[in-house]
Amino acid sequence: MPIRDLDPRLIDQLQRSLDTSVARAESVTGGDIHQAFRIYLGDERTVFVKTSAHTSPGLFSAEAAGLRWLAGFGAIQTPHVLAHREQDAHCPGFLALNWLAHGRATELGLRALGQQLATLHCHGQVAPGWSRASFIGSLPQLNGGEALSWPEFWAERRLREMLSHAGPRLPAQTSALVHQVCDHAADIIGTDRPLGPLHGDLWRGNVLFVGDDPVLIDPAVYVGDPEVDLAMMALFGGFGPAFWQAYHGELAIEAGSEGRRAMYQLWPLLVHVALFGHGYVAQVDAAARRALALV
Repeated sequence: MPIRDLDPRLIDQLQRSLDTSVARAESVTGGDIHQAFRIYLGDERTVFVKTSAHTSPGLFSAEAAGLRWLAGFGAIQTPHVLAHREQDAHCPGFLALNWLAHGRATELGLRALGQQLATLHCHGQVAPGWSRASFIGSLPQLNGGEALSWPEFWAERRLREMLSHAGPRLPAQTSALVHQVCDHAADIIGTDRPLGPLHGDLWRGNVLFVGDDPVLIDPAVYVGDPEVDLAMMALFGGFGPAFWQAYHGELAIEAGSEGRRAMYQLWPLLVHVALFGHGYVAQVDAAARRALALV
């Protein structure tokens, strides 16, 4: 597309931030809440830019910080953050990353993802949460641990908090079941879970493969039980046996994982109810009942 079709304020900020000219742009897929572009720069670099004038304040800076945080563990690749800006009256917000020429997942790539994600999860952390609030999709994600135990964090900062967004779309009986799960969080999860860095929104669309190398994108990071990432991956599928065999070759399945998985899957299901409506209500109800059946 001609650059004249881009917001001229965005072009100006990109050129200032990247210290070069914008030569050409192509519209690409960028998710539900942003426009996304492949931008060709005057210095022959190619970058990915997602932009919006209507996202929540802090969203782009939180994503940039999350990508850098994950990269800092040296376990698995993320895109390089080149520049970011929050929207204001003078310019749309944006996040600029290096362009990744990605393709289909191979068995070697899925195996590498399993090994590298296990390595990331093995970077032990002391307390749940993160240093700042972030976002899951367009919804706020509160990460303040405030000396909470992990079961308390999951019940209060994840399930009950998301009920404040999803609750109006849930039958009263289903909301009551989720509250019961929260009341029994320590019984279901246990009180001594290992904690590690989480991607936080790890469905198949948030993993790219550059050759056989996995790259994590669009994180919603915090510290928590590594089984949280696995629960979301299992819920939405698409990773295949090579991933699971490689991951559990590094980190064995632990006792009680069935109940924890049901409880951890409640979170993305509640997010989907809040964002997309009633179609996920039955799954919320079923997951809550599975978790409670093991108390």
